[in-house]
Amino acid sequence: MEDSKKAYQKEMRRNIYLFTTSFPYGNSETFLETELPYLAENNDVTIVPLFISGTKREIHPGIKVTSPLLSFSPKDKLKLIIAGIFNFSPLLFAFPEFINHQVIFNRNKTWNFFTSFLLLRSIYPKVKTKFAETDILYFYWADKSALLAPFIKDRHQCKIVVRFHGTDIYEEAAGGYIPFRKLLFKSIDLACPISEDGKKYLQTRYKELAPKKITITRLGVLHYGDNIADKSPVFQLLSCSNIVPVKRVEMIAEVLRHVDFEVNWTHIGEGPGFKNLQNIIQGLPSNIKVKLTGKLSNREIMKLYANHPFDLFINVSESEGIPVSIMEALSFGIPVMATNVGGVSEIVDQHVGVLLDKEITLPELADKIKWFYDLPDKQKFREAAYKKWDDLYNADKNYKLFVEILSGL
Repeated sequence: MEDSKKAYQKEMRRNIYLFTTSFPYGNSETFLETELPYLAENNDVTIVPLFISGTKREIHPGIKVTSPLLSFSPKDKLKLIIAGIFNFSPLLFAFPEFINHQVIFNRNKTWNFFTSFLLLRSIYPKVKTKFAETDILYFYWADKSALLAPFIKDRHQCKIVVRFHGTDIYEEAAGGYIPFRKLLFKSIDLACPISEDGKKYLQTRYKELAPKKITITRLGVLHYGDNIADKSPVFQLLSCSNIVPVKRVEMIAEVLRHVDFEVNWTHIGEGPGFKNLQNIIQGLPSNIKVKLTGKLSNREIMKLYANHPFDLFINVSESEGIPVSIMEALSFGIPVMATNVGGVSEIVDQHVGVLLDKEITLPELADKIKWFYDLPDKQKFREAAYKKWDDLYNADKNYKLFVEILSGL
């Protein structure tokens, strides 16, 4: 009986091909480490990275990893041009897009178009697998590798699943234009925006061109502990993101000039704006202490949250989907202050912290921080933060539901 049950379970397993940017290489896309065990429990998972960035990390046992679609980073413009031109990949499909979107008349459109076009032509020859009707091709992002979906769908009857996050869904965050949307949308069997705002955006922005089946599938994080409440008068401020223009980390540093009480600010992350941030910090008043940790592993971040008291997590991005960093803060019971962009209002409200206007000025932001600092009892925010995580962003609940949805395709 047991042998027949195992044979049945093996027969019911499906192949899931997970297309990532560089995971499991380097330190990016760490949130996939949480999702993978759920995908692999009753399915055979193969990861298809776009390119290799850093050393390979340990992943869930039994999961396969293919060779990358690119042998170089797509940021290497010269190699991308050479690889994208000198091959026999499809060509004519791009002309209607080029004409209909008047690409030639807009610099951002021209750049985005040719980057996507060359990337697609570079990776097209690398996909030689014969996919079965029951196979699921799961594109974690709705750009880059997902450009392959229409061409794979033309040749195979497999299922195409695409997640939509932030810059891969909101055209405004991607310079005003994301190429080949119409082609991609027609090939999708299941579109999975991670927020209600993302679903609404797809339906209102693209109307009848939007994917036919759209289901909100929230991301999630696990619970690794509770943050320690601290009675110290020193305000412990926390932020975690790449230091890139869209995250506006420098704005956090600048606003601290307007704060007249003691603040210890910890920022986790690195990026091209790191040196500029260091220069700003050098000019801050003596009541402000700053710790820039650089990039930390997810394990190191969880350990920090569990052992160091933080009063408030802050995010002032000008564009977001729903940040995993905010989910992590809430799971530890850390209140959150964040700008009302993308799907952030679904995770941050007046119960867990403060929702900020995107165009908030530095004096206004300083007043919001001061208001929170002066609150006599912040415990209710900490309790509401944990509850928000458990209700909406508990990984165990969300990924079990996601796998269930995939099994119904």
